Amino acid sequence: MRSILSALVALLLAGCGPDFELQSEIRRVRVLAIQAEPAELVVDPDASTLPGPMTFNALAVTPDARPVTVRYALCRFTGNPYDGRCPGDDSVPLPDGELSLSDPNVQAVLLEALATGNPGGGGALDPEDPALREALARGIPLFIGYEATDGSGTPEGTERGVRRVTLRATTTPNQNPVVSDVLWDGAPLTGPLPVSREVTFTPVLAEGSVEIEEADEGPRPEQVFFSWFATGDGEVKEFRSQEPVEGRPGDPTSAYDTPATPQRVTFWVVARDGRGGVGWLSRTVDVGP
Repeated sequence: MRSILSALVALLLAGCGPDFELQSEIRRVRVLAIQAEPAELVVDPDASTLPGPMTFNALAVTPDARPVTVRYALCRFTGNPYDGRCPGDDSVPLPDGELSLSDPNVQAVLLEALATGNPGGGGALDPEDPALREALARGIPLFIGYEATDGSGTPEGTERGVRRVTLRATTTPNQNPVVSDVLWDGAPLTGPLPVSREVTFTPVLAEGSVEIEEADEGPRPEQVFFSWFATGDGEVKEFRSQEPVEGRPGDPTSAYDTPATPQRVTFWVVARDGRGGVGWLSRTVDVGP
């Protein structure tokens, strides 16, 4: 029995060794975030014109900065958007990463979405229906499938996933947060960083990035969360950090163990406001002399 347990422990420890990919590591094609602009699709039930398009921009990266192309599609409501088939034959392609309400194919999917969000709709939409207006006030989810590839045709060269966005009727639409800088020792991160040292990074949000959101208990500032990523042989110690607001605890900083040998490293910090807003910033610096 002991020998079996010892072998099991050895296997588990091996799984946590150098070949285990951390969330913060960049070893293959990765989509670290997808930003929608605007951050949510806002409609006015009483307006006579459609809102402008929503565009998507992916933070798609590789260890060696090789180019990555990304295609997008609007997933239909006739299946599970997370089943890996969107983008696919049964989804609506979004050329140039643009979701336009003037596209008849997009309108057909929006009809499905509105009918899904409208409990009594049954596929027939009435702008005066209180249930539809209530659903739009809450927000109706739309699902955007994406595929990022470096053209190699390998599993490591492709990533697929789904980005959720919101269709909503509101007079105060959410905006994307803006990361304006990353600090090291209180100064902008430019490098060089010392080898074999723990350093601490602090993100800086542009003014106005923390907005007021409507919560069940009333209006309150949103809490922005940060995700940290890096190339190279160093290690991000805190993959996730968060901005403190109005007495809610948080620490936006992230510690990083620099590599033991000189090299050039790229860092990314992604800010998310928990309501669909996304922003990011990258810095490429040298470690060591």
